[in-house]
Amino acid sequence: MLTVVLIFAFASFTFGQDPVDRLHRESLVWDCHNDLAYRVLYERLDIGDRLPAGHVDIPRLQEGQVDVQVVALFIQNYLYPDKAARQAFQLLEAMTGAIEKNSAAVELARTGSDIERIVAKGKIAMPLAIEGGHAIENDLELLRKFHELGVSSMTLTHNISHDWADSSADKPRWDGLNDLGRKVVKEMNRLGMVIDVSHVSDKTFFDVIETTEDPVIFSHSGCRAVNPHRRNVSDDMLQVLAQNGGVIGIVFEVTFLSPKYHQAAQKLRAIGRPIYQKVPVIEDMDLRITIEHLSQGRDWPLENLPTLDDLLDHIDHAVKIAGVDHVGLGADMYPRTPSPLGIRGAHDYPNITRGLKKRGYSEEDIKKIMGQNFLRVWKQVTDKNLR
Repeated sequence: MLTVVLIFAFASFTFGQDPVDRLHRESLVWDCHNDLAYRVLYERLDIGDRLPAGHVDIPRLQEGQVDVQVVALFIQNYLYPDKAARQAFQLLEAMTGAIEKNSAAVELARTGSDIERIVAKGKIAMPLAIEGGHAIENDLELLRKFHELGVSSMTLTHNISHDWADSSADKPRWDGLNDLGRKVVKEMNRLGMVIDVSHVSDKTFFDVIETTEDPVIFSHSGCRAVNPHRRNVSDDMLQVLAQNGGVIGIVFEVTFLSPKYHQAAQKLRAIGRPIYQKVPVIEDMDLRITIEHLSQGRDWPLENLPTLDDLLDHIDHAVKIAGVDHVGLGADMYPRTPSPLGIRGAHDYPNITRGLKKRGYSEEDIKKIMGQNFLRVWKQVTDKNLR
């Protein structure tokens, strides 16, 4: 009996003395992008359970010692122009309900100060972010309403160029931001909302930088110099982001990480595209969104997946160009799509800390990348009206 106790005590002592385990525990760990709200609304799942076929839920976040999980309210592009706000309100109601149901473990965070308070209590802070500015349907009153209800950030576009901003995935309409787009940026500054420029066109990004008074973020993007994907960020943009004081959240989405994998995915999707195009469009929007959500992952290759090292390569490059004060994490792990080898889900975040340590980053710099950089921006932007 004494032998068993001694072995257990030694094992516990050994784990506690691992410098990387200690560093990860001491770090504020922040993921700036996840679509968990879709699982809540369209699958009717409880985030307090360990969810099937997924990467993120409360148990996995706790295992990975994640302190802050930004939850995106992703708005389908085809709901624009007059049905987008409805979906945003549905997702917002579903996600706030899920947070309240699991209030012993998580709490809605509206500001940077909220995040500090929630994490100090041992809970997971969950800021909410709208993904796709078309959600406000060109109405600043809707933007104010979303903020009032707890949304603290908004991605200006998704994959369409809408009535006030151009996307990286669509033909330009305005050569960046138009006058309404500049008003949106100014109103977000006034409200204390974090401006997210993932998905926007290069010109939109530079127009935002010229317009905003606050730091901006790329919540979930990679480096174009590592993989020339349209959604990734050029070195010029990284340099300007640093001058602005903003942060890029390096994405885990596998097509953004690896050019080889991206090419394989494009080939597979080209094979399936003629078949998908023959499927009749479902008129019931809620049913259509649900089916599309449940079908995610059908056209993702499972061979030659990028690895944790590929993710670290993007971090290295962003640090080299923008500086370590301007780099964070923005996973964007969707439940039925593959993730980089070495990161099965939120429970594997300690592997990132370990990987950064192996690459020679100091403890101070690792803490910045793991979450302190995003906290700085959130406090600067969202706390301004508290002062």
